Amino acid sequence: MYAIRVHLAARSGRPLRAPVEAAVRAGLERALRGPARLSHARIRQSADTLDAVVFVDAGSLLEAEDRLRDACRELLAEDGGLNGWELRCCEADPWIALGLHALPSRP
Repeated sequence: MYAIRVHLAARSGRPLRAPVEAAVRAGLERALRGPARLSHARIRQSADTLDAVVFVDAGSLLEAEDRLRDACRELLAEDGGLNGWELRCCEADPWIALGLHALPSRP
């Protein structure tokens, strides 16, 4: 399982339909192509940004990133439900990938 960070932003000057967390999660589940699959997603959104850490089961880190990037592009397509948004980042989270997220802070 690989942790992939996703950042979406609203395109300026375009009318927005705000994404809903459940709709984004369901869209990613539908759009991920096998054998990759969504295991878990933590999604936070504001009026003009959406940030998520998506845990993808895949054969490799590159496959997980590629499949999730493809799924995001499908959601951002004209008929994909997130029209008016753009993908700014879709890559492995280095802190989680390196196991550094749980280290205690230094004084």
